[in-house]
Amino acid sequence: MPSKTSWINKEVITLSLRNAGWVGIVYFIALLFSLPVAILGRLSNEDPSYPITIEHNLFMIQYPIQVGLMLFIPVILSLFLFRYLHVKQAGDFIHSLPLHRRKLFFHFTGTGLGLLIIPILLNTIILLSLYTLTDLHEFIGIGDIFIWCGTTILVNLLLFTASTFVAMITGLTAVQGALTYILLLLPAGMFVLICYSLKNFLYGFPEDYYFSVQMEEYSPLIKAAYLEDNLLSGTDVLMFIVITLVFYGLSYFLYQSRKVEVASQAIVHPILRPLFKYGISFCFMLFGGMYFNGVYQSVAWTLFGYFFGSLIGYYIGQMILEKHWRVFRHWKGYAGFAICMVLVGIGIRFDLFNYEKKVPDMADVETVHVSDTFYSLTDNPENLIEDPFIKDQKTIQAVLDLHKEILDNQDHDTQSDRKSQIFLYYKLKNGHKLVRNYWVNTEDIESEYATLYKMKNYKEVTEQIYGVDSNKVDKITIYNEISNNSGITISDPAEIREAIDILKEGTYQESFEDRRKVKLYNVELLLPDGMYAHADVKHTDKKFLSWLKDKGYVDDTNVKTSSIESMYVTAQADFIDRLPQSPEQTVSDLKEKDIGFEIKDTEQIESLMTRLVYDYEESDYAVIIRHKNEGNVQAYGLQKKDAPSFIKEKFDE
Repeated sequence: MPSKTSWINKEVITLSLRNAGWVGIVYFIALLFSLPVAILGRLSNEDPSYPITIEHNLFMIQYPIQVGLMLFIPVILSLFLFRYLHVKQAGDFIHSLPLHRRKLFFHFTGTGLGLLIIPILLNTIILLSLYTLTDLHEFIGIGDIFIWCGTTILVNLLLFTASTFVAMITGLTAVQGALTYILLLLPAGMFVLICYSLKNFLYGFPEDYYFSVQMEEYSPLIKAAYLEDNLLSGTDVLMFIVITLVFYGLSYFLYQSRKVEVASQAIVHPILRPLFKYGISFCFMLFGGMYFNGVYQSVAWTLFGYFFGSLIGYYIGQMILEKHWRVFRHWKGYAGFAICMVLVGIGIRFDLFNYEKKVPDMADVETVHVSDTFYSLTDNPENLIEDPFIKDQKTIQAVLDLHKEILDNQDHDTQSDRKSQIFLYYKLKNGHKLVRNYWVNTEDIESEYATLYKMKNYKEVTEQIYGVDSNKVDKITIYNEISNNSGITISDPAEIREAIDILKEGTYQESFEDRRKVKLYNVELLLPDGMYAHADVKHTDKKFLSWLKDKGYVDDTNVKTSSIESMYVTAQADFIDRLPQSPEQTVSDLKEKDIGFEIKDTEQIESLMTRLVYDYEESDYAVIIRHKNEGNVQAYGLQKKDAPSFIKEKFDE
């Protein structure tokens, strides 16, 4: 009777363990000391001045060590297991064995998976023992241990299969290690580089929104790096499993077709070499454009950066493929790449895809958010507005009118001190979204912006005061904006509710023009858990100022001038020309040259107080205030139309 041959080949497994078994031993010991031993040390601490602290998330314990092990051990293991593919003699020997490639592949990868999973499982058993035999159960649940185990295994398997996939497409061990991390970071890196370039070409492209909100979704490495704060969601787990299976399947397919004699070649599959070369060219092109744009802020330098970066990237890729530097005769490939990139750039710059002019129709918009930043859409606990989206049809139409006016005054210049930011986020009825971010001169869109600003629905989703529950405010503190006097504190619950209602009513009445005026008071509201909300009081908030006076919190609602020594008024251009020297030095310089004039009269100072704006760069006059006790100097602006008669008379002399 014929004997059955075992599918498992002990010799191949022994060879694999001899080459890489030490990695599994090191991994077990490192995990042991970074987690079970660390926990045991904390539990055995008897010093009352250092209470026992066991974080609810096991990744928070010695996390730098844990994440380092997760990100490097699987790659190192794959490097040693598949080293034979990159050394001709070793490759000839392994492939001369009477074993099918399928069996070799499964033996080597199976050994690698075992060397990764067994140390994790052994440490999980130790953690479960500590959970049973010590007080660990008082700090964490048994589910936390299994979450740690499953997540660690999943991240390790993904990185191991990714490195194995790279091993099948390269003939150099060093290239395998480098390309593994490049591959895993490539989606996020490309995302950043492309977004940065698009913001230079497409008016309204919201690069900051994409950088801060979505970048972590494009790289498993970035996801793994944030496990301390954010565990994997169900979608993340599914994504990791799918990516792992894809890498494993591609590795198997490529191993079957890989030739033995390609060892020591950078890219062993001919079909992948152009992709490698032009991929490097494209990445270097985007990086070059980003660098020169960031340094010089010039269109000409940005275009030079694209050209120079792509040229360097192309020849670096060519040198890696041919393993020598005499590759400059290969210019035709670069010429073709450059022509393609120029055509793509022209298509983007002239907006052939109608990105810049896209404004949704009213019938297609479900809700819209408009503000001066995207932060109100993030999970920041300071965002008190639970739903920052406008649903009122009339207000949505005002937003659309504002959007159209912005495009009619389109300016491709980027952020500057003289511009304001407007962020728009549309939720469309078909489930899609449209996001834009603009830097605009508000004077160009003042009429439409003012129409939107006076609408009640707009203020309710943008002003922080409307997210405050007056029943949960512990106290209110009111500070004088300019005179730096001590604050007023209100702690009576009834008065707090009354004050907040008046503040909300006053915010409804505030005009677009009022928003630029200097505040008379800063209002700080203390919320539960030590959080704060803030509101402003301007000279137009007559009802709130009268309420303060009626309650006896202030004797006079006019801004106190007792702490102000003097004001110096000059034309805006004269003040700007002397920057960046300090306002104090500027005043001395102006006095010496008899430019502008000084005001010390109390009534005139109080009159000016209610007319000042913060932005002196966009004002007709600059007003520099000097305080008595503090000695500090502040600069504000004053519009000519708001200036009192004694100011106009001085400048008309």
